[in-house]
Amino acid sequence: EDVPEGKMDTDEDGDGDGDGDNDKDKTPKVDNEILATYYNNRAAASTMILQYDEAVSDCDEAIKLKASFLKAYIRKAKAQVCLGALSEATATLNRSAIYDPNNASIMQQKSEIEKLQERLVLARDLLSKSLSSTSRDTSKSTSTFPPFPLPSMRDASQALKQLTLVIASCPAWREILIEKTKALIALHKTDEAYTISTNLIRSNYSNNSTLMLYRAYALHTMGNLDDAMKHLRQILSTDPDNKAAFAFRKILKALGGKKEEGDTFYKARRFDEAAQAYGAALDLTGCVAMYRAKLYFNRACAHANLRQHDNVVLDCTLAIRLDKEYVKAIMRRASSYILLGEEEHCRKAMQDYERAFGLAEKRGDDTQQKELKRKMKEAQVALKRSKQKDFYKTLGVTRDATESEIKKHYRKSALKWHPDRHANSTDEEKAKAEKVFREINLAYEVLSDPSKKAKYDSGVDVEDLDNPHAGQGCQGGHAGVDPNVMFEMFMRQQSASRGGGRGGMPGGFSRGGAMPGGFRFG
Repeated sequence: EDVPEGKMDTDEDGDGDGDGDNDKDKTPKVDNEILATYYNNRAAASTMILQYDEAVSDCDEAIKLKASFLKAYIRKAKAQVCLGALSEATATLNRSAIYDPNNASIMQQKSEIEKLQERLVLARDLLSKSLSSTSRDTSKSTSTFPPFPLPSMRDASQALKQLTLVIASCPAWREILIEKTKALIALHKTDEAYTISTNLIRSNYSNNSTLMLYRAYALHTMGNLDDAMKHLRQILSTDPDNKAAFAFRKILKALGGKKEEGDTFYKARRFDEAAQAYGAALDLTGCVAMYRAKLYFNRACAHANLRQHDNVVLDCTLAIRLDKEYVKAIMRRASSYILLGEEEHCRKAMQDYERAFGLAEKRGDDTQQKELKRKMKEAQVALKRSKQKDFYKTLGVTRDATESEIKKHYRKSALKWHPDRHANSTDEEKAKAEKVFREINLAYEVLSDPSKKAKYDSGVDVEDLDNPHAGQGCQGGHAGVDPNVMFEMFMRQQSASRGGGRGGMPGGFSRGGAMPGGFRFG
C-alpha cells in the first residue's frame, strides 16, 4: 500500500510494532518535502519581522531537503536583496533556473536585481568624482577642504537619488549608508549625515575608518571641533598611515589653536587682539559652516565690547546666514541695532527679537521667551525714542557711552559751536551756531543727570523729563539753566578736577578771551 505524502511510514522496519522504526529509535521520521515546507514557512515569518539572515539560513535548509524547491530559492533571493547581497541573490536565482528556466517570477526578480546593480554602479561612479582644482571654491578658507575627495553638489544629488532607490529595495544593507553619508556631506546636509553615522556606530561600525572620517567632518561643520578631533585620533590609533585623517587633524589643530588664542585674549579683556585672532581663524583652511558661524559670533562679541556696533551687526549677519537659528547671534545683533539708535535700526531690532522669540517658542524655552518679551518692550521704547531728539547723536556718542565719554564729547562739541567762536560769522551762521549750542547743552543736561538719563532711555518724552510722575526716579539736574551758564559751570568743574585755573573761565577761557594753548574765538 502506498504511503500518503508527508505521512509517517507505520511499519517500515517490519517489526510489527507499527512505529516504522527500530526499537532503539522510536522517533518518527518526517518526509523531507514536508520538513522543507516548514523551513520555507519559517523563512517567510522571519522575513516579515525583518530577520533576513535567519530567512536565508532557513531557505538553505529547505533547499538541502528539496533541491528543486523553487519557492525557497525565490524567497532566499529576496532576503539576500534586502541584505544588499545582490550578486549572491542573482546566483541563487541562476541555480533555481536549472529546474524551471522559463519561470516568470525568477526572470522578473533577476531583472529587478540588474536594475538595482545599474543604479548602484551609477551612484558610485558619481560619488567617485571630485571637484577639480578649477571648479573648487578658491577662497582661502575652503580651497583645500575637506582633505578627502567630494563630488560636486550636482553629482552628489544624482547619486543620492540612485542610492535612495537602492536602499528602498535593500532596507537591511548597512554598508550602503556609508556611501549615502558621503553624498549628504557633499550636499551640506551634515545633520542628516551625522544621524546616519550615529546609527551605524550603534550597529558596530565604529571601526570603519571611512565612516569615522565622514562623521568627524560632520561634527566639525556642526561646530563641534573637539569631538571631530577625538574621531580623527581614533582613526589614527588603528591606522597611523591614514593620510586623509592625518591631513584633516592637522587642519583642525591649526584652526582650534587660533580660536583658543582669541578666547584667551577675550578672557583677558584684550578685545581688539581677540577680534584680530578670530579674524585670523576665519581666514584659515577648514573654517566652514557652523564652526565659521561661531567664530563670526565670537568676533562680534569682541566688537561689542569695543562698542563697534556696525561691525557687530556685520559679523552677526554673517553668522546668521550660516546658521539661521543662531539665537545668540540674532539677539546680539538686535542689541547693537538698538545701540545704533536710528529708526530703521530699531525696527530691525524688533524683527530680530520676534524671530528669536519664535525659535524659543519652537524649542519650548519658557525662560528665554520671558527674556525676549522684555527685550521686545525695550525695542519698542527705542523705536519710539528714535523718532524724537537723539541726544546721544547730538553729542556724537553711542547709547552705551560712559560718563567720561559723554563729558569728553560734550566739551568738544560745545567748544566747536560756542557762539563766541562764531562772532565774526554771518548772521545765518551765528543763528545756526546758537541753535546747535543750545541742543548740545540740552543733550548734556539730560545725559549727565542719572535720573533724567534713565527716564530718557526708558522712552519718556523730552518735554516730560522734569515731570516727577513721568517714568521712574525724581526730578533733578540743571532744569532751565542758560546754555552759556551750563558751559561755564562744566568748564569750572573740569578745571577744579585738574587743580585750578587762570581767572575768568577755567583754563584761562573767557568770552572773547584766550583758550588754553593760545586758542582764541573770533
